[in-house]
Amino acid sequence: MVDIADWQAAMLVRIRQLRAAQSGRVRLGLRPPRKGRTAIVTDSSASIPAEVLAHPLARGLRQVPMPVMIGDQIYTDGTPDLLRELPLALAAGTPVKTSRPSPGAFSAVYQSLAEAGFEQIISVHLSGRLSGTVEAARLAARESLIPVSVVDSHTAGFALGTVVIDAVIGAGFGVAPDQLVSAVDAASQDAGVFFTVPNLEQLRRGGRIGTVAGLLGSLLHVKPVLTLEDGVVSLVDRPRTTARATERLVELVREAAQDSDPPGPSERIAVHGFGNQEAAHELAGRLQSLSAMPVPVIRLPAVLAAHLGLGALGVTMNPVPTPQPAS
Repeated sequence: MVDIADWQAAMLVRIRQLRAAQSGRVRLGLRPPRKGRTAIVTDSSASIPAEVLAHPLARGLRQVPMPVMIGDQIYTDGTPDLLRELPLALAAGTPVKTSRPSPGAFSAVYQSLAEAGFEQIISVHLSGRLSGTVEAARLAARESLIPVSVVDSHTAGFALGTVVIDAVIGAGFGVAPDQLVSAVDAASQDAGVFFTVPNLEQLRRGGRIGTVAGLLGSLLHVKPVLTLEDGVVSLVDRPRTTARATERLVELVREAAQDSDPPGPSERIAVHGFGNQEAAHELAGRLQSLSAMPVPVIRLPAVLAAHLGLGALGVTMNPVPTPQPAS
């Protein structure tokens, strides 16, 4: 089992190594410059663990929670009540819906960052083809006291979370905002997400079924393997058993790693699970040799689990970043 702290430590070591190779020296801290500080905002679909959010180097990071409705009750993503109630609701077939955060929720976060002395914000969010979150952020950005650059990542889960963490590190090194936005765009395009679900019922109910909608009838008795393609859920394969679906995830990650330049373990890999921790940890162990860093197992955030259902299993991939020049 890989602790998220081990992953975090390995990532920071790697970033410092890249920075040292670029600059010829090791910078001993990530203290942001006193002027021109950039904050990073995302939403809870990014799956950034609490341990990372609480890290001193993440003081310029905010993760806006997304609402989840179970029956008539609205919960906030990440709260203990929701973590307790969501698996029960999914198992019982209770209607579960999600919503974007309100523009006001983003406005409050942007204002707090301005009052904390940050001079610009980069707000990076869940694919706009899956949620209206990015549009809510854009509405709030118009009224912000400081400039806000809103980025549609076209991805989700820890693929988004890793992009966001890289941006936080870049901001800490003093990378200029326009360079950070370009890096976020490029990293989002390079991120990969593969996942499998026991069935498509939760995706169908939530309307997030994307290009798979026309194939629903032929997918009733399979364990579909899916991906995010241009921010939309798309079908990769249709194995008939969970074991074969998991094997297909491993094959897809191996193929992607072999296609990387340079080939080999130049990707950062993470595993998502919900209600199936044993299977998630087993998958992470199988993928470790393909990853440049420890492979953490990260619980799906409620806003994604609500659409994927109990037993969902996923893998995210992000290339190891190249250093950005400091401003």
